[in-house]
Amino acid sequence: MPLATRALRRLLGIAGVALAASWAVWRAAPAAAQDGPTFVFTPAPEYEFGQAITFTVEIEGATPIRQVDLHLAAPDGAQQVWMDVPFEPGEPTTARLTLDLGQQSLAPFSTQTFWWVAVSEGKPEAISPAGTFDYNDNRFGWRSAGSGNLKVHWYSGSAEFGQAALEVAAGSLARINQDLRAPLPEHQDIYIYASAADIKASLQRVGQPWANGHADPALGIILVVAADDLRSAVTLEREIPHEMTHVLVYKATGDHFGEVPVWLNEGLAVMNQGERDSAYAARLAAARDAHAFLPLASLCGIFPTESDAAALAYAQSESVVRYLRARFGSEGIYALLQAYARGAACDTGLNTGLGLHLDELEAAWLRDAIYAATEAPGRASLGPWLVLSALVVLSPFGALWALMAGRQRAKPT
Repeated sequence: MPLATRALRRLLGIAGVALAASWAVWRAAPAAAQDGPTFVFTPAPEYEFGQAITFTVEIEGATPIRQVDLHLAAPDGAQQVWMDVPFEPGEPTTARLTLDLGQQSLAPFSTQTFWWVAVSEGKPEAISPAGTFDYNDNRFGWRSAGSGNLKVHWYSGSAEFGQAALEVAAGSLARINQDLRAPLPEHQDIYIYASAADIKASLQRVGQPWANGHADPALGIILVVAADDLRSAVTLEREIPHEMTHVLVYKATGDHFGEVPVWLNEGLAVMNQGERDSAYAARLAAARDAHAFLPLASLCGIFPTESDAAALAYAQSESVVRYLRARFGSEGIYALLQAYARGAACDTGLNTGLGLHLDELEAAWLRDAIYAATEAPGRASLGPWLVLSALVVLSPFGALWALMAGRQRAKPT
């Protein structure tokens, strides 16, 4: 079933919040007239990024308050509700809720919406006005540099490092989009962490605390790891284009981003990195020798979680996409994404866009890009060794022949 775009869900969520606020006015007015609960103070929550967040509200009412609930809406419209929030009886009543962000994680660098609902004995519900807060990684002092629709943020490194990151982002956006031809994002924020340890809390929510990057295209957020060191240029050229590719694939496929095969999405991202990873070539060679390639059909959905299998999945995906790009060109990549943008399934989209089925692509890739590229040079490289071996084996016979010929010439006539 096609997935609703996260952008649409976000708009629906905002609309839902607006309706909730309007309902609050409609419901709270008669409640106040009947001495029901009224909200005195609803401050933005206090939080320690990745650790805990505390919501507080003060409520008044002529009758005892029976129940207090907290509603929280994410940018994509998804809502969570905490019922019967503990509160302190009295005038005014104070309700307080602390959430463990290790268990109830929030999207980093997102704007969250919240509101309260309170009920007194025998009185209608009262709903507070909706409030918002930005859930940013406040562990660090972020610096920023921007140009047009792009902005980079970093907390460790020089101003030149930030400017270099901005230039890589702008350059990769233009280069990658020559194939994808996607609408450009209205805004794109790139947050650069100095270490894998620092980014871990931000990636906990997406279940990838081991990764070095993540893109949330619906929010216009990219997170990467890059230190301002001697390899910073290589790191930025690898990490930023990788995540930028995911953003552009999302923009190209819209409502059907969820139908894009993971092998295509990740293969494009790895292919667009600045420097090819030599470790991937080694993994492909090892899989070839062991006849241990992963079936391409198994890479349509979620990649394996085991590290070696995941690395092979990335290596295969990049190699397959590079093969498609070489065989069908930019037009082929564009046609393939357009097929998935119309909601096609993994095999159907490949057949619609390029006239191939998964098994046909897999067989052609193995024949043309894997075995042909590795076995033929191997056979050719045996030539000099075969010649040398022949010389070694035949040299005694050559010497004997030369000796006999010399004796024949030495006989008197």
